[in-house]
Amino acid sequence: MYKFKVETMTCGGCGAAVTRAIQAADKDARVTTFPAIRRVEVESRLTREALIWVLNEAGYPASPEA
Repeated sequence: MYKFKVETMTCGGCGAAVTRAIQAADKDARVTTFPAIRRVEVESRLTREALIWVLNEAGYPASPEA
């Protein structure tokens, strides 16, 4: 599982957009968003770097969390 900090994800609508973007790249990805703390957790076949690229392209710059 990958965890990302997404500072621009501030509401449920943003969380839905983040989920759609990730699932467009990997339809089987499991995405959990936490807008209140600006965290996204993803289980995906994509690499961490690919997921960061997808989020950046969607307008939600992400950084990895430990």
